Amino acid sequence: MSDRALVSVEELLCQDQEDESLQRYKATLLGAAASGDLGDVTDSRQVVVEEFKVVFEDNRQDIVYHLDTDDGIAHLMNTPFSMEEGVKYKFAIRFRVNREIVSGLRFQNKVKKHLLAVKEEIVLGSYAPQSTSYEFLFPRHQWTESPSGMLYRGKYRAECKFIDSENTEHLSFSYSFDIKKA
Repeated sequence: MSDRALVSVEELLCQDQEDESLQRYKATLLGAAASGDLGDVTDSRQVVVEEFKVVFEDNRQDIVYHLDTDDGIAHLMNTPFSMEEGVKYKFAIRFRVNREIVSGLRFQNKVKKHLLAVKEEIVLGSYAPQSTSYEFLFPRHQWTESPSGMLYRGKYRAECKFIDSENTEHLSFSYSFDIKKA
């Protein structure tokens, strides 16, 4: 835990009630949570990753995995996907936040093939609770290109984590994929 404690949505809204402009500003930042929408308060998970998707630039079929259930995570872990070398793609993550604000949510992705290993960490940001989902697409402004060449073809294994600024791990899973000749 860090030294600074996060306040609850209710505590945040109760502070500085006499300052109308500050209350409007907080309501804008908190969105639906300011009106009492705290997501699914019966779900024990604070962050629920609903969907992990691979989106391709050339409009080929997206690869979609639903991760909001144990069966969905098992399906991702047991069902590798394939992509051709040199294809351009992005990842899309759809998630929702329940009960409290999540601060500094990050996505860590470690991909390995034999001696080759790449680790990336993407900061998704801080999010208020709400019933509707957030979607994060990355990279945001360009496309990632799958590696090309004989040495890069084959099976890859990846491990992912969703963690926040308090180092709380909200979801961890692994997946695999193949790079095939174009």
